[in-house]
Amino acid sequence: MIKKMDFARSPGMYVLSFNMERPMVYYQYRPQSNRYVDSSMIKVGKCKNIKTRMGNYMKTYGYREYEPPPTEQYWISEGFKDIRLQRCMGCDSTEPHHHAIFEYIQEVNALTEQDRVDIEGEIKNSFRDANIFGEYYHKEAKEDLIPFLAKLIVSYEKKISL
Repeated sequence: MIKKMDFARSPGMYVLSFNMERPMVYYQYRPQSNRYVDSSMIKVGKCKNIKTRMGNYMKTYGYREYEPPPTEQYWISEGFKDIRLQRCMGCDSTEPHHHAIFEYIQEVNALTEQDRVDIEGEIKNSFRDANIFGEYYHKEAKEDLIPFLAKLIVSYEKKISL
C-alpha cells in the first residue's frame, strides 16, 4: 500500500535510493529506453515542486495501474493488451506500492533555478567517479554525498542573505 506522504509544494533538492528486485526504466514515458535504475543507485535532483516530483517517482518506480497513452504501442508490442499494466515492473506485485526511498529532501525556497543547477553541477564534478548517468550515482556515494549536498545548500543560502 502506498503511504500518503506529506511533501511541500516548494522548490527542493533531494536524494533518493531504490529497493526494487529488478531494474526499472528510468522514465515512464520512454519504456523502450536502455537506461535502467536499480537498487544499487541513488538519484540526486532538484525540482520546482517537491510534492509533484516525489509523486512522479512513486509512479515511475512502483505499481503502475496504467501507462501514459503515448506508450501504448510499445506495451502492445511487449505482449500487453493495452496500457493498463496493473502491476509493478520491479517486482511483479499487483498491490499499490513504490520502490523510491526518500533519503534526503530539503526545501530551497531562497535558491533560484540557476543556484539549483549550479549545485547539481558541483555534485556531478565532486562525485564524478560515482556517477552512472545523468544524476544517478552508485549508492556507496550516499554517505558522503548527502552531507556535501546539505553543506552546498547552506553555502548558497548564505550567499543570498549577505
